[in-house]
Amino acid sequence: MSGDEKNKLKNSIYKKVDQLDNEVFLQMVEEAVTAYSSPSQKDILDELTTEQIQRLQESVKQADEGKTIPDDEVRQKAKEWLSK
Repeated sequence: MSGDEKNKLKNSIYKKVDQLDNEVFLQMVEEAVTAYSSPSQKDILDELTTEQIQRLQESVKQADEGKTIPDDEVRQKAKEWLSK
């Protein structure tokens, strides 16, 4: 993307954001831009070990295949486990 194209894109975003009135959405945008532009903010994936990445990929594969447990079931099992 050329510098001119970037400037046009930025201006388009500025105009759209300027027209927004939803305070919650504006706060979310501000947080996202702040996090993205922070030089100290690292991508968590860059911090994972090879084993962690493999386990994460396997989890994604299982979810894609529908091999998941409903949230309410997980919460119930956790509640039972914590009450022991």
